[in-house]
Amino acid sequence: MDIYIKREKDISLQEWVDYVKTDKDLVLMEFAEGINPITKQKLKIKIEGRTLLDDSEIIYKKGIIGSDGYSEKVLAKLKEIAKALGAEVFEE
Repeated sequence: MDIYIKREKDISLQEWVDYVKTDKDLVLMEFAEGINPITKQKLKIKIEGRTLLDDSEIIYKKGIIGSDGYSEKVLAKLKEIAKALGAEVFEE
């Protein structure tokens, strides 16, 4: 992840989902769809905690929340989330 938030005590998946439900800018979108390039079969994959902020993806992974894409909007939202959850923002 290019930018992420974490704290000393891991953020639980349930805590993240509960937070997302209170934030009007975030949409929980735990399924991703695509096409297998070899078989051309349609795939649907569950990604727990996957959330959308407009066209940006915010991912929950092992107690850390972050994004592979950096933008000022994502950074501002992660700072807001970090403050609410008692976490810190890190950039790579």
